[in-house]
Amino acid sequence: MTTMEQTPKANRVHIGFFGRCNAGKSTLINMLTGQPIALVSDIAGTTTDPVSKAMEILPLGPVVITDTAGVDDTSELGALRINKTKELLPRMNLAVYVLKTDEAPTAADLEWLGLLQRQNVNTLLILNEVVGKTADTYMAESGTLLNELNLPYIGANLLTNDKQQIILEKLGSMRPKDSEDEQSLLAGLVEPHDIILLVCPIDGAAPKGRLILPQVQMIREILDAHGMSLVVQTEEVATALTKLAVKPKLVITDSQAFDAVAKQVPDDIPLTSFSILMARFKGNLKTLAAGVKAVKNLKPGSKVLISEGCTHHRQCDDIGTVKIPRWLKQAGYEDLDLQWTSGGAFPTDVTDFDLIIHCGACMLTRREVLRRLEVSEEQGVPIVNYGVLIASLHGILERALSPFVAEL
Repeated sequence: MTTMEQTPKANRVHIGFFGRCNAGKSTLINMLTGQPIALVSDIAGTTTDPVSKAMEILPLGPVVITDTAGVDDTSELGALRINKTKELLPRMNLAVYVLKTDEAPTAADLEWLGLLQRQNVNTLLILNEVVGKTADTYMAESGTLLNELNLPYIGANLLTNDKQQIILEKLGSMRPKDSEDEQSLLAGLVEPHDIILLVCPIDGAAPKGRLILPQVQMIREILDAHGMSLVVQTEEVATALTKLAVKPKLVITDSQAFDAVAKQVPDDIPLTSFSILMARFKGNLKTLAAGVKAVKNLKPGSKVLISEGCTHHRQCDDIGTVKIPRWLKQAGYEDLDLQWTSGGAFPTDVTDFDLIIHCGACMLTRREVLRRLEVSEEQGVPIVNYGVLIASLHGILERALSPFVAEL
C-alpha cells in the first residue's frame, strides 16, 4: 500500500531495461542501484516475467525500475514473456537497451529498438564491453541499421561500477516523455491564501482508515501553492460554506457526489471533480469532454467498455461495475452490452466498442493514459472519463467544466 511519504508509482519516472537473454540487463540494474534487485545468473532466461521496483535514484529522483525477460527468449513460455514485456511499453518514460560487444546486433535487437522508437520512448544504448572490444569499435562494426537509429550510447564493463555515475547522469539528462512532472493537478487554479473546499464522501466503497490517492494529492498541491484546504463529507458542504468568512475559490468533489454537492454549492462558486482534474492532469480533457457526446447515440445492444486503471477489490456499490451502469440505465440507456477491464489490461483493438468509459486513472502513468486515448482516437472510438460522464448524466456538465473553458 502506498503510504503518505511515498511517491505513488503512477507519478514516478518508469525506466525499462531491455535486451537479449544474458546481455547484462540484471547486472546493470544492480550496478546502477547499488542493490541486488535483479537475480543474476549465467543461465539464459533467468529473468522470466518483468520485475519492477520503486526506488529513489539520484539525479533521477523517484523511479520505477523494470527488469524484463530477454527479447530472444525461445523457451516454451518465451512468446508469453515477450508479450508481457510489450504490454509494459506504454507506461515507460525511458528505456535502457543492453547489447554485448562480442555479439553483433540481431534482427530481434533491431526490431525492439525500432519498437521503442515508434512508441516514442527515449532510449539509451548500453554496450556491455567484453573481450576487449570498446563501444566505439562495436558501433563502427555494427553497420548502418543500428547507427541509423541515432541513439545515445555508453560503453561500460558491467562487472564494475566505474560508469555508474556517468550512466545515471545521462539518464537524468534525457527528458522523459509524458511524465507527470510536466504539469500539476491544480495548474492555474489555486494561488496563495485561496480556500479550496474538498468533498470526500466516506461510504461503503471508501478505503478504511485513509483517503484515496487523488484526494491526498490534491491536499498536497494546495499546500504546495500555499493555499488552504477544507475537507468535508457530502452532508457537511452547506454547513461548511456558511461557516467560511469568504467564499472558496473552488469546490472539488468526488464525482459520485456531484448531484448532492451541486445542490448545496451556489452557482457563483466554481465546482468540479477529482476525476475531471485527473483527466486534465493525466490525459487530455478536451478529448474526454468531446467523447461524452457519444452517449446520446447509445441504444440497446451498444457495446461499452468500462476501463479501471486499478485492481481494487470490488465493493457492493462499486462505481465502475454498479453505479455507472445504474446511472446509465436511469438516464434511459438500457440493455447495453457492458464489458470491463482493469489494471494494465486495455485492448489494442477497440473497434467493436461504441464508447469507452475510463476511470480517473490515478494509478496509471500519464504515458499509459495518453496511449489509451491515442488508440481510441486512431480507431475512431469515442472515450470519456468517469467524472465527465457522471456530470453529464446529472445535468451539470457545463458547470463542472466551467473552470477549464479556455482549455476546451
